Amino acid sequence: MTKASLVANKKNNIDLVLAPVKDTELINEAFIKELINTSDYKPLFVNSANIKNAIAELNSVLKPLQDGQMGREIRYEILIRKDATINIQIDSEEMLAEAEITSAMGGAHLTAKAILDAAKAAGVKKGFSKEELVKVAHMAAKAEPGTIVKDAIAHGREAVNGRDARIKPLVQSAQDRILRPKEQDGGRVDMRDLGDIICVRIGEPLAKKIPLTEGIKGYTVTATPLLPEPGQDTSLISGEGTVVSPKNENVLISTKVGLPKIIDNGMEVDEVYKINNVDVGTGHIDFQGSVIIDGDVCEGMRVSATGDITIGGFVESAQLTAGGDITIASGIIGKKQDLDGQDADIRDFRMSATIRAGGNLFAKYCQYADIQCTGNVRIENQLMHSLIDVGGVLWVGEEDKANGKLIGGLISASSSIHAGIVGATAGSKTLVNFDKPLATFADKIAKVEANLAVEDEKTLELQAASKKLKKLPQEPKIKAMLQKVVTTYQFHAKRMGDILNEKEKLENQLQEFMASVYLEANEKLFQSVEFTVGDCMERTKREFPPSRMRYKDRKIIIDPIV
Repeated sequence: MTKASLVANKKNNIDLVLAPVKDTELINEAFIKELINTSDYKPLFVNSANIKNAIAELNSVLKPLQDGQMGREIRYEILIRKDATINIQIDSEEMLAEAEITSAMGGAHLTAKAILDAAKAAGVKKGFSKEELVKVAHMAAKAEPGTIVKDAIAHGREAVNGRDARIKPLVQSAQDRILRPKEQDGGRVDMRDLGDIICVRIGEPLAKKIPLTEGIKGYTVTATPLLPEPGQDTSLISGEGTVVSPKNENVLISTKVGLPKIIDNGMEVDEVYKINNVDVGTGHIDFQGSVIIDGDVCEGMRVSATGDITIGGFVESAQLTAGGDITIASGIIGKKQDLDGQDADIRDFRMSATIRAGGNLFAKYCQYADIQCTGNVRIENQLMHSLIDVGGVLWVGEEDKANGKLIGGLISASSSIHAGIVGATAGSKTLVNFDKPLATFADKIAKVEANLAVEDEKTLELQAASKKLKKLPQEPKIKAMLQKVVTTYQFHAKRMGDILNEKEKLENQLQEFMASVYLEANEKLFQSVEFTVGDCMERTKREFPPSRMRYKDRKIIIDPIV
């Protein structure tokens, strides 16, 4: 039988050596591959073509021989030692470099340093991780011979944009104080003890500007620098009763004793009128500044202030008007006018408690009140049977969770409405609409359409004038008039295009607004809650689990809150 053996050659590769002997047993490729698989040379690269050549030459040598006769030796290199190879891939944004390693086949494995050198040669200059280099080298060394191992070896770093400059208050406002009352002995708090800390002294720091930051530079793996966007700057605004400190241009200080109030990018200090209660003994209050009332505002009394109104007690069937925030530590208690007939429209109700706030409004609870608030309204516990006109968000519940009750009343909203429970089991009508902002949009669109009609009329007149002039003999005077008419027509035609774009923009803004408003009941949504957006209205006819009412595709839908 022909003898087959694997013998190392001078290149440290492996030859197949065949000693041909003519007999009935033939050596084929399967035999040779089995010989390789049972040898120590299995990991080496197999040159299949040379195996075929060796078998073909063996058959050629054996063919003329007689049985038992030996032929000449046949020798082919069929196993080759191959070192591991590497290909470095850099992604299109140059933020990641990966090593693609074909593992060694009986040859040398790649070291972490060799991988690093290959990456540098491919243009990778930054972002290497020693751990990742070692890891991929170990992975390739342990992998099956000739397989591909791919892993990251370098990462770019995104630039970190700078932070915007911001204004940090250094004192509590009256609203902050009343919403976070000072703890007394035993852990109790006295909501009516607003304390002297609300008032600031002359020279007291009020606010500090935290400067913008430039951000942190980034880089790609090829060392291209990535520049951050610096933060936006802002100016420290010194409102009434404040001035920039002569010692620090980023600090605002008070120039008078009074009530600190946060304004956009700064502070102001109001003159303060402080009183225990407002009743028939004190009379009505009308003050140019801010008013602090430690106790209550009694029935029939009026309090007016150009600044904030801060009340430590409750408001009973009284009138409050503030240019700024109104903060009431307890609640608002009013009465509704008795109307004949059970079907009386809530829009015709008259409430004995009226609140007008140019800023935000906060109270613990509220019933039978007529409230108009430019900013946000937050009623902590329960809002019942009131007329609410809110320019911002209506929030019924704790500061971080809308878990209060909104029962009955009419809410004219401009944004979202949040509560735990909306409506009641008795089916009290709770009406929500967004009429005022929609009316504002309608007015703007109507004005644009009126301007469009004017421009349309002018262009028609100019078209008619142009046609007449073109029919006349084209003398220099006529040509000059025609040119003037054409130029004027072009001006008004362009103006029409601008107005049409303005109208389209307004209509898109209107649709975006309608799609953005919603009523959210985080616990229960009862029957007889009416939600109206423009011409679309839906009234709940049953009880719902946590749900959100909103406008979509010209109808009101109710989505579950998961």
